[in-house]
Amino acid sequence: MTQDWKSRAETMLSRFINDDIDSDTFPSSSKFSPFSLDLAVENSSNSDASSACYDDAYYFGVYDRLRYGCKGCDTDGEFGQCVSLYLSWAKIAFARIIRAYVSSPLCLALAPLILGLLVGFLVGKRSNSSVHEGDSKICSSKPEKKESRIDEIWLRRKLAMGFSRFLGRITMPFRVFSSSSGPRAILTRKVNSDVDLFKDERDKSTRAELKGAVSVRESGVDLRRVPRHVAVIMDGNRRYGKAKYGNATRGHWDGSKTLIEFAKWCIAEGVQVLTVYAFSTENWDRDPSEVSALMSIFCKYCDELRVEAIKQGIQIHVLSTDDTRIPQEVMSGINQMVMETKRCNKFTMNICLSYGGRGEITNACRLIAKDVKEGNLDIDGVDEQALERRMLTGHCCDPDIIIRTSGEERLSNFLLWQAAYSEFFFLKKQWPELQKDDLIGVIRTYARGRKRRYGK
Repeated sequence: MTQDWKSRAETMLSRFINDDIDSDTFPSSSKFSPFSLDLAVENSSNSDASSACYDDAYYFGVYDRLRYGCKGCDTDGEFGQCVSLYLSWAKIAFARIIRAYVSSPLCLALAPLILGLLVGFLVGKRSNSSVHEGDSKICSSKPEKKESRIDEIWLRRKLAMGFSRFLGRITMPFRVFSSSSGPRAILTRKVNSDVDLFKDERDKSTRAELKGAVSVRESGVDLRRVPRHVAVIMDGNRRYGKAKYGNATRGHWDGSKTLIEFAKWCIAEGVQVLTVYAFSTENWDRDPSEVSALMSIFCKYCDELRVEAIKQGIQIHVLSTDDTRIPQEVMSGINQMVMETKRCNKFTMNICLSYGGRGEITNACRLIAKDVKEGNLDIDGVDEQALERRMLTGHCCDPDIIIRTSGEERLSNFLLWQAAYSEFFFLKKQWPELQKDDLIGVIRTYARGRKRRYGK
C-alpha cells in the first residue's frame, strides 16, 4: 500500500514515542540511529524515489526533518510541509504529558503549587532587587516620587502573594484527597499553629480584639428580660495554663484575652454592667512570682484598656478594699484609667482588684460610724440604704447574675452584700475556655427559666 512521506513519518514517530519499534524498520547499524529514516524503508514504502526527502548524498531522517526541516520537499529550500511534523510531534508529546499529569493526584496537587511558588519567588526577587537598586533614588527624590515607588513595590509583592494563594486554593481539593491525613489534619495543623503564640503576638491579638467591631446580638431574648448587671468569678486560669502550657502564668494571659471577648459579648447582648473578680485580698498569699506576673499583666493592659474604653464608651471602675498593697505603677495606671473614662456612659465595667466582700462591708460600717461620730448621720438613719450607698458598687445596681467558671460552687468572698438575690450559674469550663454560646445559654436560662420573687 502506497503512502506519502508525511503519513509514513507520522506513523514511525508515533511508534517510536509509544516504544513500538521493530528491528526491520530501524536497523541497528552504526550508520543509522533510531531517529533516522533508512533509504531501504523509503524505497520499500514508496517506489517513487522523487517523493522521498533527500539532499544530494545525505538522506534526512525523521529527527533530522524535525530539527533542520526538509529541503527536498520544497524547491525553494524552505521547510514546506515538514512543519506538520512539528505539529504532530507536539500533539503526541503534549497528549502523553497531559495523560501522565491527570493520572497522578500528586502531580495535580504539586505542579500548580510549585508554579505559584516559582512565580512568587521570581517576582519577589525582582522586587527586592528593585528596592536595593532604588534606595538611593528613593532617598534623594521628592516625597511624592518616593511614595509612588513604595506603592509600586508593595503592589508587586501583593500580586505575587495573591497569585500563590489563588493557585493554592485551586489545588486544595486535590491536596486533600491525595493526602493520607485528610481535611481534618489540615484544620488541626492550622489550629495548632494559631494556638502557639508568643507574648508579643498575644499583645497584638488582644489589641486587635479591642479595636474590633462589637459582636452581633444572638440570644434573641427581649431586652427587658436581659440581665442588667452580670458579675463573673474568673476562675480556672492557673489550672488551664498548667494543663495546656505547663505554666500557670500563660493561663492568666489567655484569661485576659477572654475578658475582652466577654465584655464585647455583654455589650452586644444589651447588658449594662459587668463586674469581674480579678484579684482578691486572699490572693496576696500566693507565690510571689505569680503575684508579680499578675500585676505585670494588669499594668501592661491598663493603658490599652483606657484608650479602647474611651473609644467604645466604657466607663471603668476599679473596686479595691485594700489598695495599700497594690504596686505604685499599677495604681498610677488605675487612677489615669478611671479618671479618663468617667464621662463614658455606654457600658460600665467594674474590675475588683485586691478586693474582699467582708472587707467591703467592714469599710462601709466604718464610714457609717465615722459619720455618726462627726454628727453627719443620725443613729436612727442607719439602715440598709445607708450601708448600700457606702459600698463600692453604690454607682450601679446589684448583680442579676453571678457566673463562676471551673466547676467550683462558692462565692469566695465576692460581692457578699450585693449577691443577696442574685441568680447563680456554675459552669464547668475554665475561664479561658469560655465561649459566647455559654453566655447566651446563661442569658436565655435567666430570661425564660428563672423566677425572681425576692421573698414574695
